[in-house]
Amino acid sequence: MTKAKRNFLVWSVTVSCIAWMAVVGWLLFVMMPASVEHHSSAAVKDRMATQCQGSFKDRYECKEAIIVESGRDTFWTMAGRFLAVVVPPMLLSAWLSSYLKRNPIRLHARHIDEGGDWKSRAQMHTKAPTPPPGHAGGFEPDEEMPQKSYSLDDIAPVDDWKTRAQNKTRHPPK
Repeated sequence: MTKAKRNFLVWSVTVSCIAWMAVVGWLLFVMMPASVEHHSSAAVKDRMATQCQGSFKDRYECKEAIIVESGRDTFWTMAGRFLAVVVPPMLLSAWLSSYLKRNPIRLHARHIDEGGDWKSRAQMHTKAPTPPPGHAGGFEPDEEMPQKSYSLDDIAPVDDWKTRAQNKTRHPPK
């Protein structure tokens, strides 16, 4: 897998998860149907008015039982709706994580640190390749020609910021 494919996959899964949560959350919570009963809905109030008769204590206990039952039903309905909004993105994210672990980014040999620092990697690229003896089409002198080895500082000198800063700084006379 290339880094570009990995980034595309991560971004597409992220955008699809956010879109899922926004659309399904809007449909299930904001546009709530009237069939979902809660303690102040008209259906629950009608049930309390028709079923709860008798003394004050009997009416109170009856209404309390109806409110507790509707609250329990509302909880399970809302919990199911919440899970419908949250679980699919979580499963997709878990799949993406396992897929990315099984398919790492392939690095080319030139990207692997040999010396561990940028200078040694750059020096690897500045070495002049020499053709093997008997190379077809190449020029082979009778005696071996001396080869100059180039250093990185010959090709791209590194600015010594510390020396420059010390030269520009004025020290007070002692």
